[in-house]
Amino acid sequence: MKLSGYKQSYYDFSSSASSVSRQASFAGIALLWIFNTKTGNTYTLPENLLWPALLLVLSIFCDLLHYIVASAIWGIFHRIKEIKYAAGNDPELQASKYLTWPINFFFWSKLGFVILGYAGLLGYVACAISFSGHL
Repeated sequence: MKLSGYKQSYYDFSSSASSVSRQASFAGIALLWIFNTKTGNTYTLPENLLWPALLLVLSIFCDLLHYIVASAIWGIFHRIKEIKYAAGNDPELQASKYLTWPINFFFWSKLGFVILGYAGLLGYVACAISFSGHL
Protein backbone atom coordinates (compact mmCIF):
# COMPACT_ATOMS: atom_id res chain seq x y z
CA MET A 1 0.00 0.00 0.00
CA LYS A 2 1.24 3.50 -0.77
CA LEU A 3 1.85 5.98 2.03
CA SER A 4 -1.23 7.91 0.92
CA GLY A 5 -3.28 4.74 1.45
CA TYR A 6 -2.20 4.57 5.08
CA LYS A 7 -3.08 8.23 5.51
CA GLN A 8 -6.54 7.57 4.05
CA SER A 9 -6.94 4.63 6.44
CA TYR A 10 -6.14 6.95 9.32
CA TYR A 11 -8.76 9.43 8.11
CA ASP A 12 -11.36 6.68 7.68
CA PHE A 13 -10.76 5.13 11.09
CA SER A 14 -10.52 8.42 12.98
CA SER A 15 -13.78 9.56 11.38
CA SER A 16 -15.46 6.30 12.43
CA ALA A 17 -13.97 6.57 15.93
CA SER A 18 -15.43 10.07 16.28
CA SER A 19 -18.86 8.92 15.18
CA VAL A 20 -18.84 5.81 17.37
CA SER A 21 -17.58 7.69 20.43
CA ARG A 22 -20.35 10.27 20.05
CA GLN A 23 -23.02 7.56 19.75
CA ALA A 24 -21.49 5.63 22.65
CA SER A 25 -21.51 8.74 24.84
CA PHE A 26 -25.18 9.37 24.16
CA ALA A 27 -26.00 5.69 24.67
CA GLY A 28 -24.06 5.69 27.95
CA ILE A 29 -25.99 8.72 29.18
CA ALA A 30 -29.23 6.98 28.21
CA LEU A 31 -28.11 3.90 30.14
CA LEU A 32 -27.32 6.07 33.16
CA TRP A 33 -30.91 7.30 33.06
CA ILE A 34 -32.10 3.75 33.79
CA PHE A 35 -30.39 3.85 37.18
CA ASN A 36 -31.83 7.16 38.37
CA THR A 37 -34.41 7.32 41.12
CA LYS A 38 -37.28 9.76 41.35
CA THR A 39 -38.27 11.35 44.63
CA GLY A 40 -41.10 13.79 44.11
CA ASN A 41 -40.02 16.02 41.23
CA THR A 42 -36.32 15.30 41.71
CA TYR A 43 -34.25 12.71 39.85
CA THR A 44 -31.19 11.35 41.61
CA LEU A 45 -28.34 9.37 40.12
CA PRO A 46 -26.47 6.89 42.34
CA GLU A 47 -23.23 8.45 43.58
CA ASN A 48 -21.12 5.75 41.91
CA LEU A 49 -22.45 6.90 38.53
CA LEU A 50 -21.57 10.57 38.88
CA TRP A 51 -18.04 10.15 37.52
CA PRO A 52 -19.12 8.04 34.53
CA ALA A 53 -21.83 10.63 33.79
CA LEU A 54 -19.33 13.48 33.98
CA LEU A 55 -16.84 11.62 31.77
CA LEU A 56 -19.47 10.89 29.12
CA VAL A 57 -20.58 14.52 29.10
CA LEU A 58 -16.92 15.61 28.82
CA SER A 59 -16.56 13.27 25.85
CA ILE A 60 -19.44 14.99 24.06
CA PHE A 61 -18.00 18.40 24.97
CA CYS A 62 -14.56 17.43 23.58
CA ASP A 63 -16.29 16.12 20.45
CA LEU A 64 -17.83 19.55 19.93
CA LEU A 65 -14.54 21.32 20.67
CA HIS A 66 -12.71 18.95 18.30
CA TYR A 67 -14.84 20.10 15.39
CA ILE A 68 -14.99 23.77 16.41
CA VAL A 69 -11.20 24.00 16.82
CA ALA A 70 -10.52 22.08 13.59
CA SER A 71 -12.95 24.29 11.67
CA ALA A 72 -11.38 27.46 13.07
CA ILE A 73 -7.79 26.35 12.44
CA TRP A 74 -8.33 25.17 8.87
CA GLY A 75 -10.69 28.04 8.03
CA ILE A 76 -8.17 30.65 9.22
CA PHE A 77 -5.28 28.80 7.55
CA HIS A 78 -7.19 28.68 4.28
CA ARG A 79 -8.13 32.35 4.41
CA ILE A 80 -4.55 33.47 5.13
CA LYS A 81 -3.18 31.39 2.28
CA GLU A 82 -6.00 32.45 -0.05
CA ILE A 83 -5.07 36.09 0.52
CA LYS A 84 -1.37 35.34 0.07
CA TYR A 85 -1.72 33.35 -3.14
CA ALA A 86 -4.77 35.14 -4.58
CA ALA A 87 -8.21 33.61 -4.74
CA GLY A 88 -8.66 30.98 -7.41
CA ASN A 89 -5.13 29.58 -7.15
CA ASP A 90 -4.70 26.16 -5.64
CA PRO A 91 -1.01 25.71 -4.77
CA GLU A 92 0.42 22.66 -3.01
CA LEU A 93 1.06 23.70 0.62
CA GLN A 94 2.43 22.18 3.81
CA ALA A 95 0.81 23.22 7.07
CA SER A 96 2.76 23.34 10.31
CA LYS A 97 2.43 20.20 12.41
CA TYR A 98 1.64 22.46 15.36
CA LEU A 99 -1.72 23.32 13.82
CA THR A 100 -2.89 19.74 14.31
CA TRP A 101 -1.93 19.49 17.99
CA PRO A 102 -5.09 21.14 19.41
CA ILE A 103 -7.23 19.12 17.00
CA ASN A 104 -5.54 15.85 18.01
CA PHE A 105 -5.78 16.80 21.70
CA PHE A 106 -9.57 17.05 21.55
CA PHE A 107 -9.84 13.95 19.33
CA TRP A 108 -7.91 11.76 21.78
CA SER A 109 -9.55 13.41 24.80
CA LYS A 110 -13.05 12.55 23.64
CA LEU A 111 -12.02 8.94 23.03
CA GLY A 112 -10.31 8.73 26.42
CA PHE A 113 -13.30 10.20 28.24
CA VAL A 114 -15.78 7.82 26.63
CA ILE A 115 -13.55 4.82 27.44
CA LEU A 116 -13.14 5.92 31.07
CA GLY A 117 -16.86 6.68 31.32
CA TYR A 118 -17.75 3.21 30.08
CA ALA A 119 -15.22 1.60 32.41
CA GLY A 120 -16.99 3.26 35.34
CA LEU A 121 -20.41 2.43 33.96
CA LEU A 122 -19.51 -1.21 33.34
CA GLY A 123 -18.01 -1.47 36.82
CA TYR A 124 -21.26 -0.18 38.31
CA VAL A 125 -23.42 -2.48 36.19
CA ALA A 126 -21.26 -5.50 37.06
CA CYS A 127 -21.79 -4.81 40.77
CA ALA A 128 -25.46 -3.86 40.43
CA ILE A 129 -26.59 -6.96 38.56
CA SER A 130 -27.09 -10.15 40.51
CA PHE A 131 -27.69 -13.42 38.78
CA SER A 132 -29.69 -16.22 40.28
CA GLY A 133 -30.01 -19.79 39.22
CA HIS A 134 -27.53 -22.24 37.87
CA LEU A 135 -26.11 -22.52 34.41
